[in-house]
Parts: sequence; structure tokens; C-alpha cells
Amino acid sequence: MKATVYTREPNTRKLSRAKAKFYAAGTVFVVRIGKTWETLGTVSFAEAKAVASQRELDIHRGMQAMRLPLPQAQPAKPNVLTLGACVDRYLNFLRTKALATRQAYGLALRQFLRAVGDKPVAEITKEDLAKFHLSLKTDGFSDRTCANRVGYAVGLLRHFNVKDVSIRIKYVEQKVRAYRPDELKALFAAAAPGEWLLFQFLLCTGCREMEAVHAEKSDIDFVDGVLTVREKPGWRPKDCEQREIPLPDFLLDALRDRPAGLLFPGAGERQDSHLIRRLKQLAKRARIGGSWTLHKFRKTYATVQHKSGVDARTIQKRLGHSSLETTLAYLEGEDARSKRSRSQVNGAFAAFA
Repeated sequence: MKATVYTREPNTRKLSRAKAKFYAAGTVFVVRIGKTWETLGTVSFAEAKAVASQRELDIHRGMQAMRLPLPQAQPAKPNVLTLGACVDRYLNFLRTKALATRQAYGLALRQFLRAVGDKPVAEITKEDLAKFHLSLKTDGFSDRTCANRVGYAVGLLRHFNVKDVSIRIKYVEQKVRAYRPDELKALFAAAAPGEWLLFQFLLCTGCREMEAVHAEKSDIDFVDGVLTVREKPGWRPKDCEQREIPLPDFLLDALRDRPAGLLFPGAGERQDSHLIRRLKQLAKRARIGGSWTLHKFRKTYATVQHKSGVDARTIQKRLGHSSLETTLAYLEGEDARSKRSRSQVNGAFAAFA
């Protein structure tokens, strides 16, 4: 199936097929795949073509998986739950999850079903998981992707009380560091007022992207200086957990003048789904190299709080982590070459000099 690039005319829903030519800044591109339309936003023509090519590749891989001969269903014993039935039930169990999450699980679990066959779920072994892993590697997936998809299969098995069948896929975890103070100063110096407020909010709250997108002025208690992350119509926080985050005074003062409704609305006062693009554009204007992602603001928030003396349990609560181990992975130790390290080591061992 072919993915085709279109442009959307300003202030209308009329679409025109894109051709290889120069397009003015702000042109909205859309990719069509069959009867499905995906709005890419104000990207370049080259970026839109790259997305279309990637979508065609994803579809091609999916079609290859679909063309694989499905295993012959084995006659099931009375009241024996087969893997195919478990996949259907498990995906129905995940129906309250985000669409992208359900799609990721659905793709992985159907690949698992094709790899091992529709056998009784109680008869699945570690060898079946290893066979699934090998099939993923043969299809060219990365070690990280293989680990994730095998993990989805293990999650399904545990959901149906098959708890002693698991394998671990090793991969090299990319280390993500917090933003340095000089990087943040350069970023905020180049920011327009709206950008400055948005990225100060992400830095000073540690909110996830969608938590910032759905944040409203009514979520802020300006007397106690606290932001409450809470469920909204059509959206809920990760793990459905409501939590409170204290805000610094300078950010409270800046947010006090915001109109009612969304704190950071996009076009038409709707949720802004282009925060990462805005961050990368700002970093480019500021001429700052390196990798700029929204999630690194959470790591920076945790690291700054920790170095300011806030304990790990409190940081865990403010970040909304269900596990302290996850929070500890966010915290960066002191640089061995910093002045603070010299002061700490001198103070610690002064009594023995």
C-alpha cells in the first residue's frame, strides 16, 4: 500500500497532492495511506516524504508478517484456554489504554501468536519465547524492540497466571543525561515569552508531555502554590494517579496572568500536540547542539531537586513514579570535577588531615 503526501490549504480542509517543490514555512502536510489520513503539521516537504516512506516500510513489514502461514489450530481440549483466545482477551483488557499503546501490544502479541502457534497457553515454555525472539531478530528488529515485544508476551502470560515462563533480552541502554545549566540558560535566552513559559513549566514541574498539554489554569492553587495533575474528559494521567507539585514563586507569578482554560493551547484553543517540534526549533534558533527531548526536562527536574536536598521519596511522588527504582535512575550524581565535589570531599575528610 502506498503512502501519499498532501498539503492542506490554510483555513480550509481542502487537500492538494504535494509535489517536489519549495513550500512556504507553515505549510501543513498530511500523509494518506488507503482511507487513513495522518496530519504531520508544519514540517518540511523532505520530512513529510521521509514519514511517508517510513509508513510504507512499516506496512510492508506488517504485510509480510500477515502473509506468513498461520499455524493450524490444534483441537483444543474442553475448557483449555489457547494463546489466540488469550491475545483477544488481553487486548480487550487493554482497551482503556492509549491508542498507541494498544496498537503496540496488538502488533507484538499477534507476532507472538504466529511465531509459536495457537497452543494452550499453559503449555508455552521459555523455548517458545526464545523462538519468538529469534523470529523478531530475523525480521531485523533492534535489540531494544525485541526486548519490548518479548516483554509484552511475558506480560500476557502473567496476566493468565503463567508466571514461571520468562526470558530476558539484553540490550545496551542509552544513558540520558540531564540538561546542563548553561544549556538551559541559552535556551531560555532565545525563547519567545510563550516558549519561555512553556519550557519553564516543564522544567519546574517535571510534568510529562501530555500532562502539560492538558494542564489548565484551574489546576493551580495560587494560594498554596501547588499544581494538581488530575484526570480530564477523554484523558487521564499515567497510572490514573492524581498528584500535587509545588511551583516556584516566579512561575506562579508568570502563570497568574494566563487566561482561563488550557495553560498552553494550540491552534483553535485546542491541545497543542507539537511541543517537541517547538523545543527543537527553539534549540536550533539558540544554536545549541545535542539531543533535545521533552522527557529530559523530567530528568533535569529530578536531578535539580535532589541536589537541592529534596529526598528521593518526595521526588518519586512528585514525578508520579510507581517505583522508587525508576526515580533513582533519573537522579544524576555530582560531577567528580565540580567545585561542589571538592568542597564535599574536603569537608568529609578534614578531620583526618
